Amino acid sequence: MASATMTRGDEVVFERLDLAEVLGIWRHAKGRVVGIHGQDGRAPTIDVKFDGHETLQRYLPDLFRRVQ
Repeated sequence: MASATMTRGDEVVFERLDLAEVLGIWRHAKGRVVGIHGQDGRAPTIDVKFDGHETLQRYLPDLFRRVQ
């Protein structure tokens, strides 16, 4: 699962480029994980910040991939 490999501060890009387009964010923009939610058995979600855009709050980690 993607969320297990993501930690706060990780740099990520959109895994689903259609989502980037819908949100009006450049397809290959790099964002940072600024929050992780859903510990203790709840569904994991992450907050991601892209420069010039509001923080995306509680998105599924599978919508992003970590920049290696």
